[in-house]
Amino acid sequence: MKLKARALLLLPLLAGGLSSVTACNSYKGLTIKFWHTFGQTVQDGLKPKINEFVKAVKEQEGVDLRIQMVYQGSYDDIAKKIADGFSVQNTPTLAVAYPDNVADYLEVGKSAKKEFVVNLEKYINDEKVGFGKEAWLGDVAGKDETDFVEDFYQEGKNYAVEGTYSLPFMKSTEIMFYNLTLLQYFMPGFNAEVGNSEEAIKAYMSTISWDTFMDLCQYIEANRASVSDTLEVAAWYDSDANFLVSKMFQNNIGYSAVNDQGKGSILFADGENYTKLTALLEELNTQYQANYFTTKGIKNTYGSDFFTGEKCVFSIGSSGGSGYNFPQAEAFELGVCKVPASNNNPLYVSQGPTLAIFNDKGLSSEKNEQTTLYAWKFLKYITNGQANAELCVNGSEGYAPVRYSAYETEFFQEFMEYGEQYAKCYDVIVNDININAGYLVAPAFKGSAALRDECGSLLTAAIKATDPSTIPSLIDRCVSNARQKF
Repeated sequence: MKLKARALLLLPLLAGGLSSVTACNSYKGLTIKFWHTFGQTVQDGLKPKINEFVKAVKEQEGVDLRIQMVYQGSYDDIAKKIADGFSVQNTPTLAVAYPDNVADYLEVGKSAKKEFVVNLEKYINDEKVGFGKEAWLGDVAGKDETDFVEDFYQEGKNYAVEGTYSLPFMKSTEIMFYNLTLLQYFMPGFNAEVGNSEEAIKAYMSTISWDTFMDLCQYIEANRASVSDTLEVAAWYDSDANFLVSKMFQNNIGYSAVNDQGKGSILFADGENYTKLTALLEELNTQYQANYFTTKGIKNTYGSDFFTGEKCVFSIGSSGGSGYNFPQAEAFELGVCKVPASNNNPLYVSQGPTLAIFNDKGLSSEKNEQTTLYAWKFLKYITNGQANAELCVNGSEGYAPVRYSAYETEFFQEFMEYGEQYAKCYDVIVNDININAGYLVAPAFKGSAALRDECGSLLTAAIKATDPSTIPSLIDRCVSNARQKF
């Protein structure tokens, strides 16, 4: 990735700035506790931005501010620590979360009759601190909430409680990596019109449907031994839950809903959706049993090592982990495209860090107001177009910016020209998905995270079932297990 070393020059570490992210027992100013799940590359990208922000706040508003970044493990780890910490007054000011987790935090506050998650609309709609109001924070006049990619922004509003309770920070979705070199051997026999031309194969893969993709996987399985002695399976899907939920949305199979009281429900528990889901799982079972694809749920490992080892032709996984799928020492030519969709309905999961702000029970109302206000200002700062583009490109290893203005920056445009393999991935996200496809949006409510996990377990069990007649009972078990968490 040639641009990275050069781009890092745009992120100078301000002199003395490290004090803003280190502990100081005698500190008397405002402290924002920032709990996160970031790897080292994202942390390294964020630290200069934190220091820039702290310095700007001091210069512009005379406020002494400290932002403590605290790594809390996985998404599941941080979700448990936040939910458990509410009762013992050990919670963050700002934290990484999935929307499903935020829905659970809203329930925590509702049960305690306290506002735990801050409704961001009090800031968004404010004439002084709303989007586009503070140029010193990188705000650009006229760049309000409509500057966010619509589906990314909508996630923060799609809760059982009216309001906006989270903002996207960096986003990823699933994309498909393919071994173009191997496809040049298979494609002439599968589709003579496409042949072995690199450009023709790229164009073909950019529009291939799921059904045709399965036909291609069938052809590869039938002929793999004659092409490669390392190839074990045509395709590898990293997330069983994403696999099934995406296919349900693409095939118009009802997934979930929430009523006026905020109570969630499962739409595939019975009726037509139940019947359609059963048929879908039976079809996937047939395809898996014929070795067209496998999944992480089956193999208990990600597909990237198998892909780079040329043991599969296709690897479907998060764009946030793109680099893991890049071939070493140019072992083969890499292709990247959107995941083939069913039913001409290209809807894809939206993943990646969302940020929420929290009230601290251990602080006075006045202190809470001050702390959450500056958490909001920081949130704005790291999502302004320039900063967000730099953070995603320099530190995320494949996460996409959340604002249109980020894609328009000279910095991002230069990256798209010189970013090599990463630029291929961003091109698919920006042009094939953000513009020409879309993201599926399911309501977040108490238990929606459990429902998603149960769907992953359902897919794993259903495709490996030796007797497909057991699939209805597996759906029933999925529904029963999920409802226990509602």
